[in-house]
Amino acid sequence: MRISRLYFLLNGLSVVLALTAGCASAPAAKPAATAVVEEPAPPRVTLICHDKAVAARFDQLGVTEREQPIAVALSKDTAYVLFQPARLLRVTRKEGKIQSETALGKQGETWTALDVDPLDGSVWLATDHLTLLRISPEWKSRSVKIQSKVEGTGSFQRLRVAPDAIYAAPSCAEAAVWRIDRDGKVLGTTFSDSPVKLAGDSEPLHPGELRCSFVRLESSADGRVLAWDAQKRTLQQVDDQGSWAPADPAHARFFKAVEDAQPNMTVAKGMAVGKRNEAWYVNNIGILGDLFWWKGTPVFLGPVTTLVAGGHDTLLLVPHGDGMQEIVESCYGAQIVAITTTPTQYAAVTRDAIILGDFAAAPDLP
Repeated sequence: MRISRLYFLLNGLSVVLALTAGCASAPAAKPAATAVVEEPAPPRVTLICHDKAVAARFDQLGVTEREQPIAVALSKDTAYVLFQPARLLRVTRKEGKIQSETALGKQGETWTALDVDPLDGSVWLATDHLTLLRISPEWKSRSVKIQSKVEGTGSFQRLRVAPDAIYAAPSCAEAAVWRIDRDGKVLGTTFSDSPVKLAGDSEPLHPGELRCSFVRLESSADGRVLAWDAQKRTLQQVDDQGSWAPADPAHARFFKAVEDAQPNMTVAKGMAVGKRNEAWYVNNIGILGDLFWWKGTPVFLGPVTTLVAGGHDTLLLVPHGDGMQEIVESCYGAQIVAITTTPTQYAAVTRDAIILGDFAAAPDLP
């Protein structure tokens, strides 16, 4: 196996994909035209940042402005926020108050992904040196080196931890999903038939020739690991023995509908043009945001919308019949950059704050 050394170059590019969570590019072509259209105003809601949710600013929890939140995970009443380059913030609600603790990485280290272990509530982090870091509920850390013949450097851009193993998605590698035990041994790889072409260490970089994973690693509402193959347009889930099988057909139709909604050209869309709540967004701006489950219904974080009057909203993509529809989430004028859910609660992250909520008090989808 070989994981691409080009990950760090590609991570800074605005790579346009539909439902892929890895990096990809097409052969060199002329830039696509940009269309400008006015859309009928989608429903405006406040699902995530409703008045019974709890919010806490990161600057009040000791996080500096230079650090960027990229992911969030939940374990019972505890939320974990991953910041780059390498900070893990643990946020706990106790007796109506927010308490926090921080773990920091080594100088020069970058953490790229996280998930919570369903067996014991520990947190698994991916570092930029093909190493996993386990942080226990007692806040003790252990480094786990990946035991595999791997060439090059890079990291995993997504982790999903299941009872049987850790499922990791490298940014660019011959296999899109690796199954790893908790001691770092690679038990197997899957989804290796997507087109992949990796440059060797001594080869020049030609972005138009690079091919990377077309598989997006996610979690189902009940915590099972899902894999959406955007090339084959199939949604699969893994069982307790690491075998893959087709997932719920209704959920697969939703993934397909979201992908079909991404046009080949970049479209700037305006909503409520000329009115007080006028907003604009670009539909094809790159990788879609998190998949989460709102009271059992799958929802994608869509592109950020910019309000003409100032501030931002977040577009949510929700199922509608056999297709999908857009709704607009208002969250204190801030973009939601990451979100995760359990059957009973959720945690969302903006650039500056974390929002914690319980589904018992949260609104339903429109």
